[in-house]
Amino acid sequence: RRINMAAHEVFAMISGETVQNVVVGQYEETNRVARCVYGDDAFAVDCLQYPCEIGDKYINGVFYKADGITPIEYIPTQEQQVAQLRRENAELTLALADMMGGAM
Repeated sequence: RRINMAAHEVFAMISGETVQNVVVGQYEETNRVARCVYGDDAFAVDCLQYPCEIGDKYINGVFYKADGITPIEYIPTQEQQVAQLRRENAELTLALADMMGGAM
């Protein structure tokens, strides 16, 4: 028996610019299920970094709350957060060195 070791992701199934379902799976299978269940125009979109839910909107590549107006904020990965903190730390270190006249 072969075990599938592929990583799973979180996808929104989109039909008519509306999130119909949010599922954990693999892209190809989730995309195929979306088309089977919601029609040929349905598709799957990676939404791991967006806290979207059924009824929310997906318009022109952007997730919105159900009102179709309020964007859903992207939640950075831990790796992205660490990289941002490192950049900010480096900038603050340089600013502090400038303030101290290069005494650091």
